[in-house]
Amino acid sequence: MTNLSDFTDDEIDQILDAPGAVLKGATLADGEPGGLRFLLETAAGAKVFREAQVHENDFVRSVAVALRERIAEQSAAEEEARRNPASQVGVAAAAAATQEAATVGVRPDPEGATAEAVELTGAAVALLRARADEKDAAAYAAWVYRIAEQVAEAASTKEGGFFSRRVKVSAGEQDYLDRLAAAVGR
Repeated sequence: MTNLSDFTDDEIDQILDAPGAVLKGATLADGEPGGLRFLLETAAGAKVFREAQVHENDFVRSVAVALRERIAEQSAAEEEARRNPASQVGVAAAAAATQEAATVGVRPDPEGATAEAVELTGAAVALLRARADEKDAAAYAAWVYRIAEQVAEAASTKEGGFFSRRVKVSAGEQDYLDRLAAAVGR
């Protein structure tokens, strides 16, 4: 069985960052989603994350639990920063605040988000195929693809304009799913 402890901190970050990037990429595959569509797609992605915490594959389960813990730690740090602004004094805090301020109000880049997700996921799966148990690498690849698939299918979309019919998966989402499938070897 593969353990996260078998990897360096940078490799763990890569493994843990890929599912979130896949979720973001799937949400933005058709451009910036509207409110209801965003809610439906995010809820679908969150469901797949919750299911992974009880996944039959131990490695996928450990990745999902590590993601949950990472999010809890980030939330606690953000809460501390809100309660005690003085704790954020320093060069790193100033750099983070500057970067955050630069992105406020900036519209998301759908093509950039999907390309980043495909690249990051492909690299994470390649890393696992090279250094992890074959079953664990396959389960991880199937899991991250399932995230994208469930998000893409969460909200129907009109294709082709006002008089067009609704489709479950749009052309943009299908293109993203195809590129992701190639990246994870499906």
